[in-house]
Amino acid sequence: MSQNILIAIWVLSAVYCIYKLTKRSKSISLDGVIGYTPGLEVIMVILLGPLLAMIDISLTWIRIYKEAEEARRRAK
Repeated sequence: MSQNILIAIWVLSAVYCIYKLTKRSKSISLDGVIGYTPGLEVIMVILLGPLLAMIDISLTWIRIYKEAEEARRRAK
């Protein structure tokens, strides 16, 4: 049972990281290249998916908290 939960977390985090990777790769413009294909990056994202997802969520939380603190200071 717990092995299935770990596999599900791994798959969900890998899918989340691949989504973030493709979102970022669409914004990258290479000179004269029609499209950008993240080849080896996808393999590393699949292997390190849970770690990358935890880091991304943590950094997002820190950014949101920082913006809230700045807004609170401005309100005073």
